Amino acid sequence: MNLTRSFACVLLFSTFFAACEHEKEDVDYSGTYCLNIQNLEMTIVHTSKSLTFSVQNDLLVNGTGTVSGNSLSLYANTSSSELFTGTLTFSGDRLSFSGPFQITEPGGNITLEGILLGKKGSCAKYDISLQEIPAFIEKEFTQLDKIERVSRFRSAVGHSFTDGTESCRSMKHYFSPYPEFRQNNTLEIYSPVKGTITSVSNDGHGASEGLYNKLIQITPDNQPAFIVEIFHCDLVSQSIQTGKKVEAGELLGYARLYYEELEEYATSFDIAIWVNTKDGMQLLSYFEVVNDNVFNPYHLRGAASRQEFIITREERDTHLLQCDGDSFLTYGNLQDWVILSP
Repeated sequence: MNLTRSFACVLLFSTFFAACEHEKEDVDYSGTYCLNIQNLEMTIVHTSKSLTFSVQNDLLVNGTGTVSGNSLSLYANTSSSELFTGTLTFSGDRLSFSGPFQITEPGGNITLEGILLGKKGSCAKYDISLQEIPAFIEKEFTQLDKIERVSRFRSAVGHSFTDGTESCRSMKHYFSPYPEFRQNNTLEIYSPVKGTITSVSNDGHGASEGLYNKLIQITPDNQPAFIVEIFHCDLVSQSIQTGKKVEAGELLGYARLYYEELEEYATSFDIAIWVNTKDGMQLLSYFEVVNDNVFNPYHLRGAASRQEFIITREERDTHLLQCDGDSFLTYGNLQDWVILSP
């Protein structure tokens, strides 16, 4: 090899090596990322010597991680002394990531697993104290003609379900079909909004194997501070998964009303609405966020107004319930259900 070619090769190698070193030095995963789980925010601090992370409200503490290419392997203790592990793969621009995660008890039992999604930047917030609550629900989420009654927001139906600002009340709605539609799992459930499925996880009652008995969370495209949470759904197919884009009215699956392994029937299934505010996640009534086209069929079936489906906080606080954990010990004397006319 002559001197000119040797010099050229050395120069080419040096340039390539320098470019690789420059690229390596530029890789930095530091930042705040909005997670698909309850609009929580993860903060990552990445230096040449270490990678640490945390999730707001101290849900994950003392988190550490390692980097391999465009993937991060993360480890942390939860606030209840469980172990969080996750593998996050970043997009080329490092503005988003996705990957599986698990939370396990000290004995090794898995308490939660799923897909973690993140987008760089703070989560969207909506100030319900200053802004009018938007009517963003475009389509009814089930076959309303088969529904006999709907529980009221803050009722004593089911179990206590709150956002931390209130206690011992059910801040969601149960939809109870006519008896003839409780005998199998064919009552359809649809996406009420155009948006993204941000979580699909096992629900708590009965078996949740395969496509069965899932809890689905959907973030609307036009209201990213809100989450629609649908309980007890048998998925229509494996395509209903975290990250999927859905249209308003798209079939998601079927209400789980019969549990073969328990040999028992459920009398209802449920839906909740979350909003991320400056004070944290809060629950709203489904009937506060449906548009007029969605509410009109309820009006035609005897409901005078949306407020008919809501027990106000003042009413509930005046007629307090008693709970043991999430279980109601007393049921009060307020009306829990709205009966729809045939």
